[in-house]
Amino acid sequence: MTSAALLLIVVVGGFVGSQITLMKMIGIGLVIAIVVDVTVVRALLVPATMRLLGRRAWWSPAPLARWWERRRLGERADLPEFFPPAAVPSEK
Repeated sequence: MTSAALLLIVVVGGFVGSQITLMKMIGIGLVIAIVVDVTVVRALLVPATMRLLGRRAWWSPAPLARWWERRRLGERADLPEFFPPAAVPSEK
């Protein structure tokens, strides 16, 4: 869990102690949403998607790619790939 998520949970968790029922419901809902976002989305879905997409996950629009190339900020081809593409089993 990131420190930003923890801080948000603490701050929004303060809503739960409110005497107003609507504020309690909003606080509980937001705390649950933040916890789901941190655990499921950021810890599981994003890394898995990045792994499946491989090099296709790192694209840039053509004008931005040209801007990078003009300033020699593009990627170097001699560097190893950090996330190699996922192996696809062959069908028999």
